[in-house]
Amino acid sequence: MPTHRTILSGRAWRAAGLLAAALLALPWPASPARAGDVAQRPRRLKVVLVVFDGLRPDHITPARMPNLDALATRGVRSSQHHSLFPTVTRVNASALATGTGPSGHGILDNSIYLPDVADRVLNTGDAPDMVLADSVLGGRLLTAPTIGNRLREAGMRMMVASAGSSGSAYLFAGGAGTAVVNADLVMPATMAPMVQRVLGVPPADASPNLGRNAWAVDALLRVGVDSLDVDVAYLWLSDPDHTAHGAGLGSVMADSSIRAADRELRRLLDGLAARGLGQSVNVMVVSDHGFSTHVGDAKSLRKQLGAFADSVVIAGSAIHVRHGGSLTRDAVVRALQQWPEAGAIFTAPRAASGAANGQGSVSGTISTAQIGWQHARSADVLFSADWSHASNAAGHRGDTRQSGVAGHGTTSPYDVTATFVASGPAFRAGVQASSPSSNADIVPTILHLLGRPATPEGVTGRPLLELLRGGTATPVSVARDSLVAAAAGYRNVVYRTRVQQTWYFDSTRTTR
Repeated sequence: MPTHRTILSGRAWRAAGLLAAALLALPWPASPARAGDVAQRPRRLKVVLVVFDGLRPDHITPARMPNLDALATRGVRSSQHHSLFPTVTRVNASALATGTGPSGHGILDNSIYLPDVADRVLNTGDAPDMVLADSVLGGRLLTAPTIGNRLREAGMRMMVASAGSSGSAYLFAGGAGTAVVNADLVMPATMAPMVQRVLGVPPADASPNLGRNAWAVDALLRVGVDSLDVDVAYLWLSDPDHTAHGAGLGSVMADSSIRAADRELRRLLDGLAARGLGQSVNVMVVSDHGFSTHVGDAKSLRKQLGAFADSVVIAGSAIHVRHGGSLTRDAVVRALQQWPEAGAIFTAPRAASGAANGQGSVSGTISTAQIGWQHARSADVLFSADWSHASNAAGHRGDTRQSGVAGHGTTSPYDVTATFVASGPAFRAGVQASSPSSNADIVPTILHLLGRPATPEGVTGRPLLELLRGGTATPVSVARDSLVAAAAGYRNVVYRTRVQQTWYFDSTRTTR
């Protein structure tokens, strides 16, 4: 199996050694189940969560995704499902692992700056960086309990099969403790020989990522169900995101990647049926975020920040001030407010009177607490690229002022709106969900399906009871509000929705 290597400090090596020892001690099988056992024994599997990376809900049509569309028609589909902001992969992978957003789980973007770990920006897509951080932080890279840990305490088993990056797989699993099968990461390490015997060498990364997506489906079925006999399985398919970043939203290649990923869903459903699980397993399908066309110029953020750019560390959409304190922070905000590429800007909550209406600590900014991004690790400034409703050449609406071809990460509703489909014995049939939900709601919903406490400590999402058979037909209350911040010709509005006591961040609108 491919392995990762990294250079660690002496302290990190010792901590990483302890982490590795803990992984090796986990009681996972080292060899595959025998064929006779696979054919005859009952399975424990109750819930499968499938993530289509970057899938917009408007892409789910009978022509483009017949299998997912049919699953949605049999069960529940939503056009009100939310990605957590920043609308990037590892923020949402962590939400799907913990049932809370960045304020709870502590993964603030795809790149993060943790000065106690390293004097550089860490790549959350890279497992060695995540293992390094987890080891130095004493297993507290994720600062909220994970579903894997909760299930293990209840005597249940979980595994992750992922065609995505190794770091994404690590966070999707909730760090150490949950079995992981990824082309570049197998946990615990004792499973690696068994995985290679069962699945063979993983295919090379490609666009569309046909081989790795198929390999991940095989991993879930042949390792997760047949060999590990898990209660819950998470599956990550890396398309359409993997292909659309370079090929463009609505391109022939991106559409072909969607169709191919949909065929993998069919293989998964057929594989479950062949194992006698077709009618008993609840299948939930989400995406980590939406997708937009990029129309920004090549002007760099660092150039826009000018002379004080050397006083900050930029990690994704977050700007950490290292020198100059509030004077540098305020200058960064003013530079962003004058930059046409920048949209919404957020800072720490303002004290006293400004806190009541969601104002940030700098004029014209909204509080990070209002969007679920207030954490001890939070940067001094968080911003989003600006966006519009414009259509691209393929007719897909939504563009953002980012460089490159296509992607996500912003406060645009086209990035925030994600996919949610569910079908199985616990879910209502033929329902179009009208109430908002988010990726933070998946863990409490799964816990409810398993008969566990749905909202234990550390979970901020809500169980989606209105989508379940015998559940509440409509939420108790749904309300919408907006927060406004303005300064010197710059105005930003944040739109939110509340279902009962749970707030959802919908989008922003910036004007100059």
